[in-house]
Amino acid sequence: MTPSRLAGSLLLCAAASSAATLQMTITNADGKPAPDTVVLVQPTASWPAQPLPATAVIEQKDIRFVPYVTVVPVGGSVRFTNQDNYDHHVRSQPGGPLGSVAPAKEFEFRLPAKRKGNNVSPELRLDVAGSVLLGCHLHNSMRGHLFVSSTPWFAVSDEQGHVKIDGVPDGQAEVKLWHPDQLTEQPPLRLQMAGNVASDGKLNFTPRRRPPPRTAPKGDYDY
Repeated sequence: MTPSRLAGSLLLCAAASSAATLQMTITNADGKPAPDTVVLVQPTASWPAQPLPATAVIEQKDIRFVPYVTVVPVGGSVRFTNQDNYDHHVRSQPGGPLGSVAPAKEFEFRLPAKRKGNNVSPELRLDVAGSVLLGCHLHNSMRGHLFVSSTPWFAVSDEQGHVKIDGVPDGQAEVKLWHPDQLTEQPPLRLQMAGNVASDGKLNFTPRRRPPPRTAPKGDYDY
């Protein structure tokens, strides 16, 4: 191995060894697991540019947005696809308390039923941090959430409230929680990142229970 390649390998090994893994359990104000909570890890020091992930895909399925909460980093992209046998619509809407938070990006797509073909939206690039409430003009009960993160280290808690975030730079970091139902910002946590870090996070409220999937009436519906 040449000296330059050896130096490059050593740098890569050093970078890998200095990356931490954060595991958290998020609970609500009642102490129960809090799924659908976005966990954001913001190192206090600067970090090198991170590669963008693959385009995220949000499905419209069983009259729902799946996943219910999707996170992409600034500069990342998302695509919508209709998996139902009837037409859907997807549009950005204001979120937050009483719709007081403007969407991070405004967009609108009409998605034909899966059986018709052409049921995939164009790729949408997200270039401003913030949140977007997703709605369907044809089915008012449909709600989903898109969060555009200013940090590349994030995750969404599962049904047990668990998250795992790999590759976080060593050093002090600020950990923030965001949930679609919150009325006020959640207080941040300060953690020292090194090796495997385990911590708990708690929302200052109890979110509403997400409604179960709906079953559409029999037959295919065109709008």
